[in-house]
Amino acid sequence: MNLEKLLQEYLTNSELMQLATVSKGQPWLCNVYFVADENNNIYWTSTRARRHSKEIIKDTRVAATIVHDSKNKQALQITGDAFEVPLPDMERVYNLYGKKFGMKASRLAEALENKPDGRAFYILKPTSISFWDEVNFPDNPKQVLGI
Repeated sequence: MNLEKLLQEYLTNSELMQLATVSKGQPWLCNVYFVADENNNIYWTSTRARRHSKEIIKDTRVAATIVHDSKNKQALQITGDAFEVPLPDMERVYNLYGKKFGMKASRLAEALENKPDGRAFYILKPTSISFWDEVNFPDNPKQVLGI
């Protein structure tokens, strides 16, 4: 089984990601709807007023998990760095997100306003990706994708 191909399947066919941030040694976990690009970068949108958004500004290191199929025990564990999507990339990310979820143009306009507590798009650039997949790897369900 090709792990890159499997990763694309997971990222394309899953919608919800649990995102972990940390501040002053205190972890925080939240749910975000996500989309990924062809380079396995993961994007979501949120307001800058949210706790996870504030914590990413102070410490870009994050962890995430994406449950692809809970009944069949298929999931991803990801670590990496997260930060706001730069304004020049905003429309491309908005279009990716809109293809998957359908979005109002007002969300892009709000993000482009760049207000301190307004909406922003975020990117997670993975530094490690592990699979837990009892369907494709029943004898050794933990698989690590080299990045």
